Amino acid sequence: MDLPSNSRPSEISDGLLSYPYWAKIFILIYFQNIHLQSRYFEYSFGTPATTQTQSYRLSFSRFSPSLSVVSFTATEALNTSYRLDIELTSADADLPLSSYINQAAKFTVTPVSSDALGLIEGMIAPQALKEWSGIITSCEKLSVSADETRYRMVLEPRIAALKHHRTSRLFQNQNVPDIISSLLKHHGFSGVDFRFNTSREYGVREYVTQYQESDFAFINRLCEEEGIWYAFEQNAQYGDVAVFGDDAAHYFRNHTSLYPYRPHGGLESVGEEAVFALQVKHNPILESIRVGDYNYRDADTDLSSAVTAKGTDTDSSVLLGSDSHWGLHQKTPEEARLQTALLQQLDHSRRIVASGSGNITALSPGQVFQTAPAFSEAPNGWLAVSLTHSGSRDQAYSHTFTAIPADSIFRPERITPLPKIQGSLPARVTSPGNYTYAYIDNMGRYRVKLPFDLDEWSPGGESRPIRLAKPYAGPDYGQHFPLHEGTEVMLSFVQGNPDRPYISGVMHDSSHPDHVPADWNTRNVIRTWANNKLRMEDKQGQEHIKLATEYGKTQLNLGHIVDSQRQKRGDNGEGFELRTDSWGAVRAGKGLFISADAQNQAAGQVLDMDAAIAQMEQALSLAKSLNKAAHTAKNEATEAEEQAGRLNDSLKRLQRSGIIQSAPDGIATATPQSQLHTAGQHIHHISGGDTDISAGNNFTAHAVESVNLFAQSKGAKLQANQGKVEIQAQNDEMQINALKDTTITSSAGKVTVAAKDEILLTSGGAYIKIKDGNIELGCPKMVWVKCAGFQVMGPSSISNLLPILPNNQQQKETMGIQIKRIGTQEITGISLDYKLKTAGDETLFSSTTQNENGLGGEHDKEQIYASSYLLIGKESDGWQLFVYEVDNHEGN
Repeated sequence: MDLPSNSRPSEISDGLLSYPYWAKIFILIYFQNIHLQSRYFEYSFGTPATTQTQSYRLSFSRFSPSLSVVSFTATEALNTSYRLDIELTSADADLPLSSYINQAAKFTVTPVSSDALGLIEGMIAPQALKEWSGIITSCEKLSVSADETRYRMVLEPRIAALKHHRTSRLFQNQNVPDIISSLLKHHGFSGVDFRFNTSREYGVREYVTQYQESDFAFINRLCEEEGIWYAFEQNAQYGDVAVFGDDAAHYFRNHTSLYPYRPHGGLESVGEEAVFALQVKHNPILESIRVGDYNYRDADTDLSSAVTAKGTDTDSSVLLGSDSHWGLHQKTPEEARLQTALLQQLDHSRRIVASGSGNITALSPGQVFQTAPAFSEAPNGWLAVSLTHSGSRDQAYSHTFTAIPADSIFRPERITPLPKIQGSLPARVTSPGNYTYAYIDNMGRYRVKLPFDLDEWSPGGESRPIRLAKPYAGPDYGQHFPLHEGTEVMLSFVQGNPDRPYISGVMHDSSHPDHVPADWNTRNVIRTWANNKLRMEDKQGQEHIKLATEYGKTQLNLGHIVDSQRQKRGDNGEGFELRTDSWGAVRAGKGLFISADAQNQAAGQVLDMDAAIAQMEQALSLAKSLNKAAHTAKNEATEAEEQAGRLNDSLKRLQRSGIIQSAPDGIATATPQSQLHTAGQHIHHISGGDTDISAGNNFTAHAVESVNLFAQSKGAKLQANQGKVEIQAQNDEMQINALKDTTITSSAGKVTVAAKDEILLTSGGAYIKIKDGNIELGCPKMVWVKCAGFQVMGPSSISNLLPILPNNQQQKETMGIQIKRIGTQEITGISLDYKLKTAGDETLFSSTTQNENGLGGEHDKEQIYASSYLLIGKESDGWQLFVYEVDNHEGN
């Protein structure tokens, strides 16, 4: 058998298939003696590179390129993706590198003997010692020669592809594991590609914003905030599997091994895995950690929390410094305590850090391992935190690593920056469908649609409830203008945190134009959605204020009063106007002063009523003067003194609730209907000049007591142009007196003087008495009868009908009771008992009287009003009570 010394393994393997089994063994022994003395060899179909102890292979699921590994470097750590930089050679100078990007691949480290034994049919090679699955994220062509081309490829786990997905989106009402799961599933990860091992319940986050950061950075940031670590398992079926954990119990302990600690002084250890070097560093820990924040929804709750390392089993000599955090966005005291615990665990997990080197191929981040001999700092082993692996054709596999004691709880460093939104972002107010008015909650918060949010949400659920910053606020008071759907708002953020937005301003835009056009550069306007408005005009010479609502077209116009075209409303359109198409009321509980007296430039006191008081005092002076004259004339005086007291005690300066009207040039009231002037006590009319009362129809004056008319200097006239003049003293005497002559004439008729009892004419002692049908003449001196004739006849009389005067004396008011059966005519001739009782069951009266209108009678009106109910006959008969006024003058 002739085997050329330069035969490649692939050529040998093809020929071996035709030889017997014993020949295969012989050929392999020969091959190893001749060819394995070199440092490496290549497979065209598997393309490994080998050292004396390891073989390196890069394989693809879809390709079988002719590649040979020259060297590799792999870096991996907890809470980050691993990265393998692999240099390779190939006889193909034009590999389609772009086709390899994002392709699934696997890098393995296996014992070198497996390559030789694998050539023999029926013999199984041992499993790989180390492997990384993932995708190719970068390819380079490094150099080209006549024999080979050198390439570099980068292998990373599938989750590393999320570094290339940068976006902004919102997550609402989810906890962190759920957010991460939904994000991974969005990128095609299934339930076998990742898993969560958690030891506590994670609180639901109301609102989480991913703002202009990659999905990978977003996941890392959430894990760091919640103290979640993650690492990767290599699964033969599913490849790289991301494992998330939050406790020491979740470390990878299924491969826990005891490895010798064997410093070799730089000599390569052949065929045995060991830890070559291990340095242990002790760091100080913080003496205290404090967090604090503010939650406006529970403003009185203290959200600060502090922990200290004093008093624990920690050596006080290692305590150094303190740390304070504000604004970690904890919303409850429980969340504050959780944050301090996580921060303290993070600090304590870095207290002891080991760094070393070795060649343990199974070691990976999250793996627990132990050394022999053990170190006192880690009696329960070490947790691998980070590793850097390397190997090449002429250098055996080795790595460097960092580790912490395995009984420490690892918490990731908070190194992923929280995105900051500097300035503000535009957004639009939203509401549920067909919502007419502003959609706010009981804290005055709104929902908005952010411009970068492309997800679909139910109407009104596009964001968390967001507060509106206002220029003025306080407990149960402040300024409020509701924002309607579609309104553009500007969002600002507490400490720039995207998760803590608030509305800092409201803007107009092309879809919602400003209500103040360009030519309104002098107007200040507040106008609401329903056109309620407050307008303040600053234009010189036209300054005015308008407060108006469309309901009833109710307005208060002050200053220069203009119409909708900005034109002055009439020549006198100045001052103020209070108007409405509906009802109006002017009410002042302590008094009201209505004045047309000038008070230039708003100078003077509010209740400056000197002019009005002077006018009233002048009127009172006139009233007192006339009272004195009337008293001299034996006439009744007016209540001038009482009016003066009321003026001083009540009306002056409105010391009590009164109304004073004053105008220097007159006061007029007018209505096409009726006017009513009423007073519970007195009405005084005093004028320094004439008092004129005119009526188009009747003039009627009634008084319960007396009517007094007194004219001091020019007399009194009572005239009727048409109709009778009647003067009656219905229940008393009548006196007509004059200082001088008294004339009674009838210009076109007769004068009749009649009396029921007696008529007496007398002057100077002489008299004529007419009484009982007799005429008696008497005088102290002479009686002259001058006539053309004198005739004496028999008895005669004239009957003159005296008028019957009404009996208008004040009587006790009574009420009549009329009883009727429902739905029938009035009843007569029936006697029925009835009883009127008070609410206290006192019988006021009872009667069985009968009258022409049914059963009833007249009773005291006050008793009727004070009564409660009427009992009539049998309850089953259905009687009804009617009450009516009794007209005593008509005899009813």
